[in-house]
Amino acid sequence: MTMEVKRIRDVLNRPFTIRDLAEGYKKDADDGSTTDSIFGYGGRLNIRPSFQRNSVYNDQKRDAVIQTVLNECPLNTMYWVDKEDGTYECLDGQQRTLAICKYIAGEFAVSSPRFPGDLPQDFNNLQENLQNIAEQILNYELDIYVCRGTPDEKMLWFHTINTAGEPLNEQELRNSAYTGAWLMDAKSRFSTANGRGVKLANINPNTEREEPLLNGSWNRQEYLETALKWIGEATYSDLKGDKAITKYMLDHRGDADASELWQYFSAVLEWVRSKFVAYNSALKGMDWGAIYEAYMKDELAGNIITKSAAEINEAIAELVGDDEVTAKMKGIYQYVIYGNVKYLSLRQFDEKTSRKVYEAQHHQCPYCLREGNRKEYAYKEMHADHIKPWSKGGKTVEENCQMLCSKHNESKGSRW
Repeated sequence: MTMEVKRIRDVLNRPFTIRDLAEGYKKDADDGSTTDSIFGYGGRLNIRPSFQRNSVYNDQKRDAVIQTVLNECPLNTMYWVDKEDGTYECLDGQQRTLAICKYIAGEFAVSSPRFPGDLPQDFNNLQENLQNIAEQILNYELDIYVCRGTPDEKMLWFHTINTAGEPLNEQELRNSAYTGAWLMDAKSRFSTANGRGVKLANINPNTEREEPLLNGSWNRQEYLETALKWIGEATYSDLKGDKAITKYMLDHRGDADASELWQYFSAVLEWVRSKFVAYNSALKGMDWGAIYEAYMKDELAGNIITKSAAEINEAIAELVGDDEVTAKMKGIYQYVIYGNVKYLSLRQFDEKTSRKVYEAQHHQCPYCLREGNRKEYAYKEMHADHIKPWSKGGKTVEENCQMLCSKHNESKGSRW
């Protein structure tokens, strides 16, 4: 079947107006994300079907829709899916549709040069005092195309027409392709303000304060994307990132709920909170799923992260107070987790000290001399090294400095 597209004015043989759209506007729930609960056009239009994303318009963009109507300028074309039973689903234009319906329902006010003193007016006040403007809004014709075709054709259209305006991000596109009970449950946990996953990620149970561990916005599906990445990479060891997410969604789209995803995500973040009871914003956005997996596989054995929360907190305090450590908090956390001193950005010898030691060594490397090699090196061929490493208590002072050739500087490691 080839996708059939018609203007709704041709389907109805008359203009389709805001009056038609706002007729019987009803919302069983509108938390910005709940699907199949908001209707317009006398109940015949599902404004937020399951493949749609959350509401993402801010107040400024919402108001701009009404101001466009007031100025009698055209709104961008909107698209509906014809379900072939007398009802429709909003394919593109959800944000504009909601702005219109909410304004007509009296949920917010806007300013306009057309109003006395440019003072904000809600629609109820227009109907009482500025009836001509209220009627002009209700009679505004909307440019809507109705699409009829197979499910895959509709999804292709959905992806294609959402490349302008407020473009869909990658997770919003994935959600549109894998709809069903599993996704609805996942979104209820990770894509709503009161979702259990959102609260777990944002609220530190140790302090009951908002201390988030994830980057991005739950409203743009980025918390859900993170949860899927973590469990996808843990489930499919040969897949990373987008491929792991897509594979997991494909394999679980028919599940009754997203309890497996929730259990894994909660296990990861509860482990993080149990290790880092004192919060710093540098903890936000780390790849906790991969870190948790490495910990569970004993790949971090011997590192500070394997100790108790009290011991970890004490070690962090010591690192913060160590004059030799110049790393910011993120580097300190990475050292605690991975045990590699490269994350600490340890103090380096200044050039004056390095050149003084270089001359005192007569341009020679002490390790080379032990091997019978008396070669002299140019200053730029040598590296200032701590004789006693930082990990053994060494300090960045002249007495602890030696100049090594590149070969021996790289091979020395923590030996002294």
